[in-house]
Amino acid sequence: MCRGTAIASEDVLTSFKIDAHKAAKGAGFGTAAALLVAAMGELVGNVVVHSQAGASGIAIFSAAHGSFEFVVADRGVGALHSLRLCDEYRLLGDEGAALAAMVKAGVSRYGPNCGHGNGFRPIFERLADMTGRLRFRSGDYALTLDGRFGDRIGRQLAQKPRLSGFFAAVSCRVPLPRMHPHKESRQG
Repeated sequence: MCRGTAIASEDVLTSFKIDAHKAAKGAGFGTAAALLVAAMGELVGNVVVHSQAGASGIAIFSAAHGSFEFVVADRGVGALHSLRLCDEYRLLGDEGAALAAMVKAGVSRYGPNCGHGNGFRPIFERLADMTGRLRFRSGDYALTLDGRFGDRIGRQLAQKPRLSGFFAAVSCRVPLPRMHPHKESRQG
């Protein structure tokens, strides 16, 4: 677990990510372990840079054979307030619109074409492809991306009871190997 002011410490965060990488590899994710840690790092970075309450941040992971889960949360300003700091997004209507926007390529509180907002979407699409389930909460909305359906990613945006800050929970399973039909041998 990494929390409070330690979440912004480069040394503490590096050690935490190394531990997470070892745990994900041990759970069977192989080279995909790096993607899991990159996603977790992206979210922790958002806590530090965007939440305006970095000291409230927490990151935690759990690994078991075939699965890896992590949560990153804070009690900061949330997705809507953060995006509204940019003129491009100041008219977003609610937290649901902000959550839907944040998973689009190039969306950042710094505005379009600024070099920010390009890492979030591809990382989380790949996690969802790993039979992952990703849940984001901000204010009074939740956005769930669910990759457990095989060839498509389910997406659900729903209004929920209000909470302060931002919460992300990611759960991935090692994809099962695809079965190849075997050739029947004929004896003649």
